[in-house]
Amino acid sequence: MMLSDRELIHLAVNHKLVDPFIEKNCQGATINITLDSQVKVYNSEKPIILGAKIPPEDYDTVDISEEEFFLMPNQSALIQSIEVFNIPDDMSAFIYERYGVKLTGLMISPASYMNPGYEGRLSFLAINHMNVPIRLVPGIEFSQVALFKLSSKAIKPYPKQRNASYLGSRDVNTSMLHLDTEIQGFLSSRGIDDVSNETAKDLGDYLMGHIKDAAKDIADMLRKEYKTNQ
Repeated sequence: MMLSDRELIHLAVNHKLVDPFIEKNCQGATINITLDSQVKVYNSEKPIILGAKIPPEDYDTVDISEEEFFLMPNQSALIQSIEVFNIPDDMSAFIYERYGVKLTGLMISPASYMNPGYEGRLSFLAINHMNVPIRLVPGIEFSQVALFKLSSKAIKPYPKQRNASYLGSRDVNTSMLHLDTEIQGFLSSRGIDDVSNETAKDLGDYLMGHIKDAAKDIADMLRKEYKTNQ
């Protein structure tokens, strides 16, 4: 069930759903969220390997409240909301584009989601699909959030999940994919600190092996349960 503005306002005022909360930004069934002044831009020519750590120095941080920042055609940047979210354990949140922003040619992370129990700011990838530069301006209402009621409280809300790397975020996030439990298991098994181009295939084989093992374990469990119930 998607919550109405009446319920969103109640949660914002009484349960700190979003801070700061500006009531005029809440209409219908969504809350508009605003652009923070911190922007991060990838500054390296090195290819990105999924599963490898991306060093912080590979990003430039720009304060767009202090200096002009134009997103060039086909360029992307990491941005974040001013708002800090506090999602209840029995709800989830989805982020949607604002129509007026989309019509400028600026695409904001086409699919964003907050788990039950998530707390922190939310980061996004902004991409310029126009053929001219787009200037980013802090305080612009660039996306909107909608909340959905779950059928019951989550067994594992975000703070209890094994890869809750973004909990409590206050700065623009870069990828923490390398902290996934399975990837860390691969690194530990190899006695190495990071995934490289030379070890990327080995990581793929390792992860695919885990998937096959997990599928086999479930199949074995189901076969035993079927025989027991016969």
